[in-house]
Amino acid sequence: MIQQEHPPKPTPKRPQSVAFHTLGCRTNQLETSTLADDFRARGWQIHPFGEPASVYVINTCTVTERADTEAQRVIRRAQLSNPEATIVVTGCYAQVAPQEVAALSGVNYVFGNQWKSQIPEIIAASEAKPEATVMLVSDIDKSRVMHGSSAAGLNEDGEGRTRASLKIQDGCDYKCTYCIIWEARGQSRSLPVDDLKHQLESLIAEGYHEISLCGINIGQYQYENYDLASLLNVLSMVPGDFRLRLTSLDPLEVTPALIDIFVRHREKIAPHLHLSTQSADDTVLKRMARRHHVCDLVEICETTAREIPNITITSDIIVGFPGETDSQFENTVRVLSQIPMHAFHVFSYSKRRGTPAAAMPDQVPERVKKERANRLKALSDEKYSAYLQSMLGQTLNLIAESPSEKAGQARQQRGMSEYYIRPLIMQQNRPVLVPPNTRIRATITQVVGTQCWAEPEHIITNSERHDERVLTY
Repeated sequence: MIQQEHPPKPTPKRPQSVAFHTLGCRTNQLETSTLADDFRARGWQIHPFGEPASVYVINTCTVTERADTEAQRVIRRAQLSNPEATIVVTGCYAQVAPQEVAALSGVNYVFGNQWKSQIPEIIAASEAKPEATVMLVSDIDKSRVMHGSSAAGLNEDGEGRTRASLKIQDGCDYKCTYCIIWEARGQSRSLPVDDLKHQLESLIAEGYHEISLCGINIGQYQYENYDLASLLNVLSMVPGDFRLRLTSLDPLEVTPALIDIFVRHREKIAPHLHLSTQSADDTVLKRMARRHHVCDLVEICETTAREIPNITITSDIIVGFPGETDSQFENTVRVLSQIPMHAFHVFSYSKRRGTPAAAMPDQVPERVKKERANRLKALSDEKYSAYLQSMLGQTLNLIAESPSEKAGQARQQRGMSEYYIRPLIMQQNRPVLVPPNTRIRATITQVVGTQCWAEPEHIITNSERHDERVLTY
């Protein structure tokens, strides 16, 4: 599908201001950050979304119809912020339904995912917003090699992040019945190992101590003879003080080889797995066209927990999938209660037109979905609280985040640990404040529900010297 083969003819344009809004996954967030860096390098000012700007870039998701509706709401919000602004819509909604997006009031440009990286160049060169909506949407590249790496440690507002992301892969070869992302992103494509190694070295040189490896389905990474496990082995041997964190994985992608890499490089790979589980009932999994069975999930969780001490295992769960009966839901509750999985993100099934699941009979009522979601959220809180209790007295390697700035409250600061635990940093019951991205060794001293507190043993500066300058309020 090619809506327009060539972008508008470039003409010089004065520096402008741009604001971004990102919907959806971590990969979208990284790609927006990369766009912001490109605009910033061209001399543009980055404004917070909702404030007046001359250009608004909206990076959309289309995983559900609710995501499309949210994108439409954000577009209207941009119009209200500045009716004269140029509005650019990109991402998966723009890729899957470009005509629908182009018909929305105020939209000036529609960029498909293949054109996303060219937005700064095209917009910066345009003298004024076009009289008619410009659509730049083409078929997704069918190559198995991803071209053009993305790595960023800044968000779209230009505020420094304490952790960076590195995109290693795009697309997905699976066709789950509830998902349309395989159409929006195309088949799985992977970035060459040498490119990723170079990008990682650059992020380490910039001072980032944690780098998330992200993509649409990183477990499908495959470049020449390298899979995800062998890629991790290479990246873990890059010199420097850093750790790598994996984003979501299909359960069957947690192979013995991958677990072995976690064990061998425990100082460089964060002991945290997030599984795209979706259900713990075999009948529901079959209707979803998921590849794993419940017995696979149980074995993977138990093996991983046994081989990697204290590892945090989290998951995505969908409730109310079409045809999910009460007994099938109870199976999911029972299995999740018993296996070493410590928390889950719970989603109520939402139709996405164009997917097989949207046309399935026996759609579950919204009231039932809400009840089931609430039960699983309560179970998640219970299990996570128990996990935190088991970590009392454990020393964590924290990376200090930006302090909270809530009106009427004392400033507080959290740190991200290797286990994906984010304690408040306290010393003698008083908040500790240090520069963001500072490394801290701290011990968990208190747990209340799903919250915990940690007291520093010592604080490490970027020069790797102990620093006694701990600020307490």
